[in-house]
Amino acid sequence: MIKKFSMHMSAFNEDRMIHMYIPDNYQDSGIQYPVLYMFDGQNLFLDEDATFHQSWNLADAIIEKNLDIIVVGQECSHDGNNRLNEYGPYPFADFDAKECFDGFGDITMDFFVNELKPYIDEHFPTNPDRDATWIGGSSCGGLMALYAHMVYSDIYSKSLVISPFVSPVEDYLYLEAFYTEMKDINKIYMSWGALEDGKHEFVKETKICTNLVNLLQEKGVQFHLNVKPYGHHCELDWAKECFEFLDFLFDE
Repeated sequence: MIKKFSMHMSAFNEDRMIHMYIPDNYQDSGIQYPVLYMFDGQNLFLDEDATFHQSWNLADAIIEKNLDIIVVGQECSHDGNNRLNEYGPYPFADFDAKECFDGFGDITMDFFVNELKPYIDEHFPTNPDRDATWIGGSSCGGLMALYAHMVYSDIYSKSLVISPFVSPVEDYLYLEAFYTEMKDINKIYMSWGALEDGKHEFVKETKICTNLVNLLQEKGVQFHLNVKPYGHHCELDWAKECFEFLDFLFDE
């Protein structure tokens, strides 16, 4: 089933919709479920909620694969370009938008770690352990999933880094990857679409991601890389990845 409820984000002093998938029988199953936390929650499940009226239909994929999992998606800010601030872990300039952003991604992650996860663990039958706690997103959400895994590897054991928008903060990411101390076993699914263009240009983004992969592999991170020959930067193509990244999450 899909559940939607509002949560208060203390640091931003605003309420935000949470979009959640949970198995229909969760109250009687006796299962402690792994949890996948995601960015841009409005795009995950229902076309009617999605920003561009195209969702990932992620719940349908989970049900078809008969998986025991909870997915918790935080809806992004829809106030102007504030999503770029909220999902930007470092300051950066967007020359297309002719704006500079302070980057409040660290504040966003404080909400995920210290407010959202404790609430979900308290109110639903989760497995709260690191091995069963995952995070993912696409575009700026993919950037945030990568950042979250580096900074909070004690919380998240696996990350879905899908079409990450990394070029505006390239140098920051290299420094983060160089200095970060990874905890235990870490696995990252990272994908690109070969037809991504514009400010998400495939060649530039791939070069940066490849450099980051090399740095993080030295820290023991295991990567599953997925280059999609016909992939664009859009929900329709990310929806086509659901079966692949779900297999990644449940692969021991």
